Amino acid sequence: MKLPLWAGVALMLFSVNSSTAVEPPGSITEADAVRLFLDESPQARLISLRAEAAGAAASIGIQVANPSVTYQIEDAFGVRDEFLTFQQELPITGRRSLLHDRAAAVSAATGLLGRRDLQIATRSLRIAFYDVLYRASVIEILGRGEHELGETVEMLRRREHEGEGSGYDVLRAEQETGELQVEIGRAEAALAAARAGFGSFFAESLAMGSAVIEGDFALAESPWTGEEAVAIALVERTDLMALEQEFRQQELDLQAARRQRFPEPILSAGWKRVEALGQSDTGFMASLMVPLPVFQHGKYAAVRARAAASQVDLQKEILAREIRAEVQATLARARAARQTAGRFDGPVEQRAGELRRIAQLAFDEGENGILELLDAVRTSLRMELQALAARHEARREQINLDHVMGREVRP
Repeated sequence: MKLPLWAGVALMLFSVNSSTAVEPPGSITEADAVRLFLDESPQARLISLRAEAAGAAASIGIQVANPSVTYQIEDAFGVRDEFLTFQQELPITGRRSLLHDRAAAVSAATGLLGRRDLQIATRSLRIAFYDVLYRASVIEILGRGEHELGETVEMLRRREHEGEGSGYDVLRAEQETGELQVEIGRAEAALAAARAGFGSFFAESLAMGSAVIEGDFALAESPWTGEEAVAIALVERTDLMALEQEFRQQELDLQAARRQRFPEPILSAGWKRVEALGQSDTGFMASLMVPLPVFQHGKYAAVRARAAASQVDLQKEILAREIRAEVQATLARARAARQTAGRFDGPVEQRAGELRRIAQLAFDEGENGILELLDAVRTSLRMELQALAARHEARREQINLDHVMGREVRP
């Protein structure tokens, strides 16, 4: 049975949509997100490629010259000469070996800078992960407040209907509910933006923006003193390692430039055949040419390499000072944020709920009015949101501390 044209087109579109449909991801933890990012991200794959390209570029032109073969024939006045000559430069000074080591240092420095870029991206990913978790938690807290306010509004409406309450109380509670719903709308928009930012770290086909984020804001006390944290950073920071490799590169450049004072001879050897007056003879020929380093002896290359090495050495010192200041400042912020979050330790939700219950009881017994009840609701919500924001800020500072110390996250 042959299908009509419209049915075939519809079937084709359905099959395409079915094949390209993205299965929503399940729950994901911070470790899962980091592992997936490091496994599939283009940033991770770029590191080795850039290092390889940099090393190859630095190796161009430093190989030993290719050997050459020359065939020459001369025929004049009845004399015929034929030459077959092989010529090769002899790399006896070791300069090219130094330049190959320099190319390896260039490759290593590029790879280390690539790792630092990946660390920056990983830090941003971790912050985005906890931003989604924070925004979702805000909506959860506001949602509980909306639910309780909704129950209060229903209670006030029943009282008004029974003649035991006032219309003002109903209108005031409805206004409070409307304002809270506006806050929820803003929080939902912020969550959507946070999910989009988190999803941008992954391939679109993974649909990570709709993943269920699993985690908490629990924090452990930092085990390092300021000097210990600085010492770790000075060892672990890959950008400082990259400068060390660049310094090594300039030192190798300097050594190679000094080797230019020593010539590398060129050896020529071959076969010669002479034919004259009907007779012929063969023999060999050899020569050794030694260039004289009179005009080009690496003087200015050595000056440049020496100056470049001094510049890199100063850059290392500058970066080490910046790292020290950055680590100490970030460690201080992390401790302050942890102390602030610690002030909210304990059953914050329980205390907030207790505040609302006391206010509700006082309202039911006529001791307080609707304004006091709504103020208790706002205060309890603000208490929960402040505790959540403090824990979120402490987590962000901990992530920043890991970053400035150069601690790589490898789940």
